[in-house]
Amino acid sequence: MNVKLLVIIVTLSTILNAGVNVVCKAGIMDNNNAKKYINKVLKKEPKNIECILKLANIHLKSGNLLKGYKLIARAYKINKEAVKKSDVVSIVDFALKMADLAKKAKQNNDTSLWNKIGDNFFDMGAYLEAIKVYSKSLEINDMQADTGLKLALCFDKSNQTDEAINELFILIGNDEKDFYAHYYLAKILRYSINDKDSAMRFFGDAKSILLFTKDDFTDLEYTTFINDINRELGK
Repeated sequence: MNVKLLVIIVTLSTILNAGVNVVCKAGIMDNNNAKKYINKVLKKEPKNIECILKLANIHLKSGNLLKGYKLIARAYKINKEAVKKSDVVSIVDFALKMADLAKKAKQNNDTSLWNKIGDNFFDMGAYLEAIKVYSKSLEINDMQADTGLKLALCFDKSNQTDEAINELFILIGNDEKDFYAHYYLAKILRYSINDKDSAMRFFGDAKSILLFTKDDFTDLEYTTFINDINRELGK
């Protein structure tokens, strides 16, 4: 066998059998393989803090924030001091809070808690994570107009235009006088798919609803929306 090839084979074999620190510290694997390998190790060593935190970091960097937070909470429960000395120390408090909310939301099928988590992700601009959480809330109760609207906006902001439009039509189907659903549907139709004719129709519907429900808005909200809609209709 070629000497160079033999060295490579031996090296790889050594790496894969050298213990968990190779995966946890050296980062020699891509994320998918690292996750598989670390999960395999954690089945044998469920309290291996280095591995739990490495896995948390992989999920956080991949955008799976809630999974990452749950892993940080898991590690914190095992060894608080080790977590406080780790690279995730700056987000520990927030991670623990979010993990606790998720645990309680799941246990109690609590839409208000799922929505609170979703709102945190929405405010962070983590729209894909917010979509997951708002969807969980709507699975429990699909008649939450505010949550449905936020879900639609998250789809729009993450360039999932068809899903956003579908959610807004669902809201309109549930309540044909839903101003926000008509207004944002018009915006998406006009600027995301360039369907001006349909957009003008929904802007017109939104204006009619706004005029009829004026007392439901503050003076500033009403003025802002009516001026914007008139500007859109005048284009």
